[in-house]
Amino acid sequence: MRYDELILYDNTNIPYIKTFHSSVLPTKRTYNAHHHTECELSVFIDGEGIYTVGSKEYTFKPLDVFLFGSNEEHCITVIDKEINLLNVQFEPRILWERSENIELLNLFSSRNKQFKNMFDSNDKTLSNLILSLENEIRNKNIGYKIQAKYLLLSALIHIMRNYPYTQKGTTLSGGNTTEQLKRAMLYIDDNLENRITLKDISDVACMTQTYFSSVFKKFNGISPWEYITIKRVEMAINLLKTNNMSKLEIAERCGFSSSSNFYKAFLKITGKHPKDFCK
Repeated sequence: MRYDELILYDNTNIPYIKTFHSSVLPTKRTYNAHHHTECELSVFIDGEGIYTVGSKEYTFKPLDVFLFGSNEEHCITVIDKEINLLNVQFEPRILWERSENIELLNLFSSRNKQFKNMFDSNDKTLSNLILSLENEIRNKNIGYKIQAKYLLLSALIHIMRNYPYTQKGTTLSGGNTTEQLKRAMLYIDDNLENRITLKDISDVACMTQTYFSSVFKKFNGISPWEYITIKRVEMAINLLKTNNMSKLEIAERCGFSSSSNFYKAFLKITGKHPKDFCK
């Protein structure tokens, strides 16, 4: 069960940091990977079990921390003791929209063979940074948006400094490219319900289609079409939870060309069917 969601919006009113808790009773679960456009930092407040990430299995306990890139498959497959998991999801653009932060993308784009998704519970500094981030968004004290972003970046810097998980000398460069990319992504977010072509997006970015696709995946970890599909499914989930529109109406409202494409995308992204999200 997902609860207690907190959202931090940027100056264009687009969510760029979300925190929420997941609570699940002891059980064994089928590997049911889910996908999202955000990267994710998670800390187990309580619980024990197994987290499966692709072909790897991690045995977790309280205060273990996990890091996932955008669209990186992961699923908790065994829960031995009831879990309370704090999730922090953040858009990759937080790391590339300012050139001084781009180095942190190496945690997702330039991992070495030693990389592990799990960080041990003995690293209290890391878990405390994540817990403090949630408190900032919850309490909304003066400067909380700045402080929340600072704590997120501090957590990622802590990982880079204390864990030998990234390749050296592979930092991406930003400059005008990131400004062009931001324009394109804002265009996508504003037109999810409409027909979008790669030419439309690349024209907004003032890039060739091939170059835009390459840059988009390099900075966000997923292709433009994966991003669009995930965002459309997220829009559909919100509509399923909040109104009585038919599934066909929702599919059309969210930019899907047919109901079959809608169901196929829904199952691939969430591992579930649209009916599972109906209010």
